[in-house]
Amino acid sequence: MYRGARVTATEPKATCRDREPRVREAEHPPDQLTAGERWARNELARLLVDRFSPRASASFLAASFRRSAQVRGQRPALARQARLWLSAGALPWLVMVVAGRPADRGRAGTGLAWWTAVALMLDWHLGMVETADGRLRPLSGADALTLTRAWLVPVAAWSPTPPVCGLAAVSDALDGALARRGHPTRAGRDLEGLVDACFTAAALRGLVRSGRLGRAAAGLEGARVGAGALYATWIYFARARPPDPYVAGAGRVTSAIRVGALLAAGSGRRRIADAALACGSLASMALLARAAARSAALRAPNPTPASAPDDPGATRAAHASPARGSACERRTAR
Repeated sequence: MYRGARVTATEPKATCRDREPRVREAEHPPDQLTAGERWARNELARLLVDRFSPRASASFLAASFRRSAQVRGQRPALARQARLWLSAGALPWLVMVVAGRPADRGRAGTGLAWWTAVALMLDWHLGMVETADGRLRPLSGADALTLTRAWLVPVAAWSPTPPVCGLAAVSDALDGALARRGHPTRAGRDLEGLVDACFTAAALRGLVRSGRLGRAAAGLEGARVGAGALYATWIYFARARPPDPYVAGAGRVTSAIRVGALLAAGSGRRRIADAALACGSLASMALLARAAARSAALRAPNPTPASAPDDPGATRAAHASPARGSACERRTAR
């Protein structure tokens, strides 16, 4: 959402140690950002400076809605494509609401409300349908697979059967390959993670309610999903940059185990599902924590020593004036 954004924030002066304002910035300079990224960086910078006050948050949302309307006007073909796809997704829910059995109409209404939220979210972020180097492109097959998985979220909450979970897993595997082949977009990058988290949460809810998965295993998997969402949210809004791909993808090595656990739970093999899901979730969280620690260590500034131990000139200066202290300390003493 804010790929490569750079935000500069100064902290209030306190002591001599804090005389110099500290600066935080991401890895890409402003001249490498797309127009959408520059807009997002500037708006988020204002939000950070105002410390997310209610007025600043309302202003941020209003500005984002205005930009969304501007993008629709500038890219009418993309707006029409999005409306067509979203209308196609809403049609089955509408049919179930109108012509379905009375027992199914309530679920269909919930599904229609969910799909409306998905439609609003996509329409709000049409400006992010661009490649990393700023090239504009329409929605692709990878986006269609991601939206298909989003459409299945209410179904997974009611009926997390092996076909439903298996279809979601296959679409997740395919949309990544298609995106890489057709130049991934910023919208696809962020939408995929959000949809995956929502589908997993819905499937866990359905499996626990039906007694096919234990609460402890579901809680561990929910904690894994929550940890990833918390990391992404913190990076976006506290550091004004997208999540580190190394960190975001650290837990994917256990995906096969966790998907297999959901399939086993849907098939009624609760013991196997509980054990596999618990192990996969714990391993994934451990990998995420290790990757986050390594990423933070790499981004941390390396302190420059005042003098190298093998520098004879610095050694002579230290012996010549051992107690002079820093300029800040001398000013404080005076």
